Amino acid sequence: MTQNDLKELESNLVIHKGGRPKTTGTSSIKCSEKARKLVFAVYVARFPIGFMLLCSHLFFFSSLIGSIDQSVLKELPPELLAEIESTMPLCERVKMNKRKRSTVNEKPKYAEISSDEDNDSEEAFESSRKRHKKDRDEAWEYEEHDRRSSGDYRRSGYCHEGRRTSGSGRYRNRSPNDSEMDDYSPLPSLSEVARKMKKKEKQKKRKAYEPKLTPEEMMDSSTFKRFAASIENILENLEDMDFTAFGDDDEIPQELLLGKHQLSELGSESAKIKAMGIMDKLSTDKTVKVLNILEKNIQDGSKLSTLFNHNNDTEDEERLWRDLIMERVTKSADACLTAINIMTSPNMPKAVYIEDVIERVIQYTKFHLQNTLYPQYDPVYRVDPHGGGVLSSKAKRAKCSTHRQRVIVMLYNKVCDIVSSLSELLEIQLLTDTTILQISSMGITPFFVENVSELQLCAIKLVTAVFSRYEKHRQLILEEIFTSLARLPTSKRSLRNFRLNSSDTDGEPMYIQMVTALVLQLIQCVVHLPSTEKDSNAEEESNKKVDQDVLMTNSYETAMRTAQNFLSIFLKKCGSKQGEEDYRPLFENFIQDLLSTVNKPEWPAAELLLSLLGRLLVHQFSNKSTEMALRVASLDYLGTVAARLRKDAVTSKMDQGSIARILKQVSGGEDEIQQLQKALLDYLDENTETDASLVFSRKFYIAQWFRDTTMETEKAIKSQKDEDSSEGTHHAKDVETTGQIMHRAESRKTFLRSIIKTAPSQFSTLKMNSDTVDYEDACLIVRYLASMRPFAQSFDIYLTQILRVLGENAIAVRTKAMKCLSEVVAVDPSILARLDMQRGVHGRLMDNSTSVREAAVELLGRFVLCRPQLAEQYYDMLIERILDTGISVRKRVIKILRDICIEQPTFPKITEMCVKMIRRVNDEEGIKKLVNETFQKLWFTPTPHHDKEAMTRKILNITDVVAACRDTGYDWFEQLLQNLLKSEEDASYKPVKKACTQLVDNLVEHILKYEESLSDSDNKSVNSGRLVACITTLFLFSKIRPQLMVKHAMTMQPYLTTKCSTQNDFMVICNVAKILELVVPLMEHPSETFLATIEEDLMKLIIKYGMTVVQHCVSCLGAVVNKVTQNYKFVWACFNRYYGALSKLKSQHQEDPNSTILTANKPALLRSLFTVGALCRHFDFDQEDFKGNSKVNIKDKVLELLMYFTKHSDEEVQTKAIIGLGFAFIQHPSLMFEQEVKTLYNSILSDKNCSVNLKIQVLKNLQTYLQEEDTRMQQADRDWKKVAKQEDLKEMGDISSGMSSSIMQLYLKQVLEAFFHTQSSVRHFALNVIALTLNQGLIHPVQCVPYLIAMGTDPEPSMRNKADQQLVEIDKKYAGFIHMKAVAGMKMSYQVQQAINTCPQDPVRGFRHDESSNALCSHLYSMIRGNRQHRRAFLISLLNLFDDTAKTEVNMLLYIADNLACFPYQTQEEPLFIMHHIDITLSVSGSNLLQSFKESMVKDKKKERKPSSDEETESDSNSGSESKSEEEASKPRRLRKRVNSDSDSDEENDINAVMKCLPENSAPLIEFANVSQGILLLLMLKQHLKNLCGFSDSKIQKYSPSESAKVYDKAINRKTGVHFHPKQTLDFLRSDMANSKITEEVKRSIVKQYLDFKLLMEHLDPDEEEEDGEVSASTNARNKAITSLLGGGSPKNNAAETEDDESDGEDRGGGTSGSLRRSKRNSDSTELAAQMNESVDVMDVIAICCPKYKDRPQIARVVQKTSNGFSVQWRAGSYSGSWTEAKRRDGRKLVPWVDTIKESDIIYKKIALTSANKLTNKVVQNLRSLYAAKDGTSS
Repeated sequence: MTQNDLKELESNLVIHKGGRPKTTGTSSIKCSEKARKLVFAVYVARFPIGFMLLCSHLFFFSSLIGSIDQSVLKELPPELLAEIESTMPLCERVKMNKRKRSTVNEKPKYAEISSDEDNDSEEAFESSRKRHKKDRDEAWEYEEHDRRSSGDYRRSGYCHEGRRTSGSGRYRNRSPNDSEMDDYSPLPSLSEVARKMKKKEKQKKRKAYEPKLTPEEMMDSSTFKRFAASIENILENLEDMDFTAFGDDDEIPQELLLGKHQLSELGSESAKIKAMGIMDKLSTDKTVKVLNILEKNIQDGSKLSTLFNHNNDTEDEERLWRDLIMERVTKSADACLTAINIMTSPNMPKAVYIEDVIERVIQYTKFHLQNTLYPQYDPVYRVDPHGGGVLSSKAKRAKCSTHRQRVIVMLYNKVCDIVSSLSELLEIQLLTDTTILQISSMGITPFFVENVSELQLCAIKLVTAVFSRYEKHRQLILEEIFTSLARLPTSKRSLRNFRLNSSDTDGEPMYIQMVTALVLQLIQCVVHLPSTEKDSNAEEESNKKVDQDVLMTNSYETAMRTAQNFLSIFLKKCGSKQGEEDYRPLFENFIQDLLSTVNKPEWPAAELLLSLLGRLLVHQFSNKSTEMALRVASLDYLGTVAARLRKDAVTSKMDQGSIARILKQVSGGEDEIQQLQKALLDYLDENTETDASLVFSRKFYIAQWFRDTTMETEKAIKSQKDEDSSEGTHHAKDVETTGQIMHRAESRKTFLRSIIKTAPSQFSTLKMNSDTVDYEDACLIVRYLASMRPFAQSFDIYLTQILRVLGENAIAVRTKAMKCLSEVVAVDPSILARLDMQRGVHGRLMDNSTSVREAAVELLGRFVLCRPQLAEQYYDMLIERILDTGISVRKRVIKILRDICIEQPTFPKITEMCVKMIRRVNDEEGIKKLVNETFQKLWFTPTPHHDKEAMTRKILNITDVVAACRDTGYDWFEQLLQNLLKSEEDASYKPVKKACTQLVDNLVEHILKYEESLSDSDNKSVNSGRLVACITTLFLFSKIRPQLMVKHAMTMQPYLTTKCSTQNDFMVICNVAKILELVVPLMEHPSETFLATIEEDLMKLIIKYGMTVVQHCVSCLGAVVNKVTQNYKFVWACFNRYYGALSKLKSQHQEDPNSTILTANKPALLRSLFTVGALCRHFDFDQEDFKGNSKVNIKDKVLELLMYFTKHSDEEVQTKAIIGLGFAFIQHPSLMFEQEVKTLYNSILSDKNCSVNLKIQVLKNLQTYLQEEDTRMQQADRDWKKVAKQEDLKEMGDISSGMSSSIMQLYLKQVLEAFFHTQSSVRHFALNVIALTLNQGLIHPVQCVPYLIAMGTDPEPSMRNKADQQLVEIDKKYAGFIHMKAVAGMKMSYQVQQAINTCPQDPVRGFRHDESSNALCSHLYSMIRGNRQHRRAFLISLLNLFDDTAKTEVNMLLYIADNLACFPYQTQEEPLFIMHHIDITLSVSGSNLLQSFKESMVKDKKKERKPSSDEETESDSNSGSESKSEEEASKPRRLRKRVNSDSDSDEENDINAVMKCLPENSAPLIEFANVSQGILLLLMLKQHLKNLCGFSDSKIQKYSPSESAKVYDKAINRKTGVHFHPKQTLDFLRSDMANSKITEEVKRSIVKQYLDFKLLMEHLDPDEEEEDGEVSASTNARNKAITSLLGGGSPKNNAAETEDDESDGEDRGGGTSGSLRRSKRNSDSTELAAQMNESVDVMDVIAICCPKYKDRPQIARVVQKTSNGFSVQWRAGSYSGSWTEAKRRDGRKLVPWVDTIKESDIIYKKIALTSANKLTNKVVQNLRSLYAAKDGTSS
């Protein structure tokens, strides 16, 4: 169609007002579908402006609009569509919007992508749009609400804020990335792709060269004219109105309120005119007037609440009411939009920025966000009109419905536009502080509301605008963010809504929290660059460069300060929970976001934040005064950051190639860094159009680089100065280097300055045609540039700091540090090659905390799995931790070993690993389960038939493990197999059973292979070992599931004929016999020949081979004959042969005991004794089947015969006879009640001189009997279960267990006494017998408890463990038994140790002599310590043994003291309790002892003594009057005086003086020497515990057993290398002073001991502390004195307080010289006297000793004076706790407890409490002594 045709067409198209369009003239074109399309196509192509004019008329007719083809509309540019749409009436526009919304490929409202993508999306989804249009039209509302609520709105496009031209935002298309569309979109064809490419090119060209319309042309447009006309119209109508007449609260006249359509149109038209940029062409006066009118229209809806529920109204009424209100609110929104569009248009005069209007807009927006939109979008903001129960925010969000009305959605969109436009207004006009406060609080609230992502994006823009321009408000904004942090969304769904440009490793888009995006933008927007305008002033010009540099650096430093401020406040909140608010998850999310955004071009602040955060975290966790929760959290966060740094460092090595490629691509100068910086800035510039916030990023980078360059220069100058000063001269080369640095830095600065001068718009025009880097390359550049900044290089610092805290006392810190290292190792295992890492990890494997060891093991596990080649290096460390005391550590090791077995099946140590793992099959429940699962995976999972290699590997593995366990027994394998088969008994699919069948079949094949290879192989021993292992494994399978071997029985039988030449051959025969014994009875119809052959083979073996073979073969024969063949005659013949031989030998022996024939026949005798017994065990020869009709009682005959030989002179014969007896008793247990048998057994067991072998054999007999009995009972149980339902319970009898119980009662005492035997083998069998007895419940367990406790101290670990296990079982069933017998057990354990002690001269010690130095009874203590009451009773009982009245022997006291010193204490309460009671015992026993010694001295000699010893009498009188009540003793305050200094200096004379007074009878001396050892031991023990736990004297003083357990529930931090070594007691025992002859020398040493002891007792009392907690000068002197007197090493760590102790004024030691001490005591007493003379006033705090109450101390506040005393209000608290008001119950209420007291009851006046309402240390000391004195006198 030509140009003329078009003109003609246009002239012929005539519009009639009332009807359809008609045509006149020659070219009559019907208004058909085709014609309409033609009109559109032509106009759109050629005359966009003309077309708009035409459409403004056309669109008034619905008939036309109804039939417009949507596909044509979609071809139009969005600006044009917006223009067209604005001309429509509202109803048409709603339809239009409906159509728009119903299409699926909508981009979220504020998520814009480039225009190219818009077009792509439209083309690609056109077909799907048509396809789904119909059904989507109907359901637009649900679509809309679903999309909004699920967040698809924002996720669908780059949710990154695009630049928004205000007003048109509502009509912008939405991006195609919508998840719903992905399902439908068809793949575009090649032609489509080609067309798109062409279209893109065209668009680019059009963009660049399309001429813009002049303002005049635009003013000619109908839009402008129509808008101007509307304004004229409004002003004319309201010409006479006086706006100033109405106040804020007056009702607005109706005529001032504009119509709905009118306001709606004003809104859309103003947006278009703003976009055209011609708003300023309107007259200012008119504009101002219109704004004032709009202000009143805004006011109309600014306070209307849309949420109401009138209970009286019907639903219809309510709906009508709501519609009316919503209409007014919507009108006000349009008025806001119009006003803000006018104000934010370019080049507007100052007059239009009317404060009232702006405030009104803000007021409206704020009100409706809070009251209309938030409650609709986030249920947390809803108020239940019916006042329902208060739900938590999580619960509310979970219950909410997400449906929203269309009118709300429209309002939401409008409010988003208003918020967005407000940010533009901030750029244009400076506003008042009040307004800014309103804006900033309005901008921050959306971030803590869910489901309003679009609004949040607008708010980011708004808040950054405020933050950037208004410096004063920055702190307020940050504070407001902090106060609201706790309200951040919590659900995963709405946690992260801000979509980043990048995607993760799986290609999924990445999101961060909106609030993180806000914080990053805020920090970035702080940076300002110097303005680019030319300044005319010459003077300024010269200073400009310097000023600009300073401005840039300062600006960047402000950003740094802001970031630092934000982080430090946020991190502080992450300490312990503040109420219900836990900030730690929020901070973790924040860090994750930072790690997502770091090294992304648009987020330069992320790197700065992480850098500052690293420093902050190191500071926080290194500072011991920081609260523990915060220290641990800081470590955790630093670990995350360090792991990320390491990951980046590893990947950045791979980036070098890409950087080289980018440098080639970018043209530029020599400086690579500068080229890359330029490329990055170009990228940011080019993308500024799509994302306005990149302007801030760009400024931030420039300022950062500028500052870095400045710092580099300063560093270079400084280093040069240092060189100058240090060397005097320096090399020219160095100077050149510094010079080069300076030169390079200057050139970079110049480059950055030049970039600032170029305005961004110019820049982008210049760059139009050059190639810029894409997003991926930009990320690479950022990462490369960041790698030179401090953060990227701080990994080493972080790692060193983490390693440093591995030695901390606090367990939580060490554990977390290990976990952090584990994270780092997971990212880069090579880090473990560092020596400091290895040292750190090795040390922690032996840590005393389970959690730390577990973390160390986990770290090693990760490492070993990542680097299999290094597994051997760390293998030994790992494997030994499988026996760790911590369950979690053992579990972790097993998991690691399992993973090694699965992932590295060729690892050489796999056998050992399996052995170690399988031995844990009877461990704690969780480990048991883990072991079962592990081996099910490794061994008992069916293998595919074709995978022969895997099967062979499995067979070899199992047989190797069986062979490795040959010496330690196979119980574990049986247990494992039982567990696994039992677990799948009821399952339909039985993989373990199937796997077992496969294994058995393959094992048999392997046996046959080995058999073949044995005949012709050189390495027979290897294969013979394998053969034994295979057969043993088959036996183990047969033992648990004999059915598996039934089909292989015939294959196994020939092995009975193996020629026995080696030990292995015997093993084969025994195992085959055991297999056949189990399997043959299960065979169905075995052949006669097969059975006969077996019988013959077995008989040959019985006759030919030794004990072991005979035993197994007889057992097998018993099974075959008794259960299958019934060939009794065959066995009878054999029995008779041996029985006859024995009878003959007996008669020969009776005739001549010394006959040589007997000696020659000894082997036959031994074999006969054994075989007869073995046959009697398996066959009952008293049955008729054997002996026929004979009346002879065979069992009695056999007993008589065997008993005869037990009295034989040869021990070997005796042993064999006892073995035979043991066998016979299994078949006939009643024989054990025979008197002669009882006598025999008891005499052997109790006779100390009897042979050890005989003792062991008797114990073995009992053991075998019990084992057989156990097996029999288990079988009976299984049989009973099968028939249980048919049987009658009354008929059941449990005779067998009654029999065994009686038997065990007979021999129990003797068996228990065997525990005290010196030989460990005797103790071993005795323990086995007792264990079996207890397991079968044959005796009452309480009588065994002390013996088991004693056996728990045995040096052999296997016996210890077995005894401990028995105790645990008893404790489970009968709680309290252990505690009841604990002290008896301790005493008995001392006897066991005495029996075991090989060197009688050495005293028996109570701890293990290995590196652990554990107490021998540590297991007993750990069982009791769980119950506080039992523990305390046990400890007091032990301490009572030290009492002078208990008369316990010294070595036992040493043994008990050793145990007390080394018990595994866990909380501070335990050692403190012991020390408290030691003090009590010392105060009583010590003074008694001194007193009795003095009394024993000769009186008349005493008078002759020198004056120097007068103090003794003084001390005597004091101690005499001293009360021994516990109250006083608990904190002794004896007023003993020290020896005068003159007597100290002349100690020899003192000794001589005492020597003269000694009595003739030396008994008191010896008694004193003995008893004083107990006191000395207690003193040493107290000192040891104090050093071990690092307690201060004041901590020990303050302890009170009656305080709540929680106070002292903290864990102990044990010091290492503190050993208990009571030198004096050891010397006393070694010299055997108690039994030695009394010589002068002995007397002298006892006297010296007495004087030392006296001195010690004086030293015992610590000084009272100073009021302010200072340590008295004599503290260390006193401790040293005690230590030297006790003969221990110097207590180097006794002053160290445990880490988490209260440090408020505690002293760290104590003790003064005598004179100082006396003066101090005197001053105290005068002070107390003065204190009591003071008057008592109302509100004073006083201490009272009121007889009717037992509490100590009694503290009260004086309420008023009464006639006979005072009215006081009691306080509640303790010596070390805080004091609060005491309450008592009055009816149902609690009221203050008021009481009346006499003045005489007051013992301390005017008490000043500390700020924490606690008593000061000084007052505590005084009160304790006052109460002690009061209680003493009262008693």
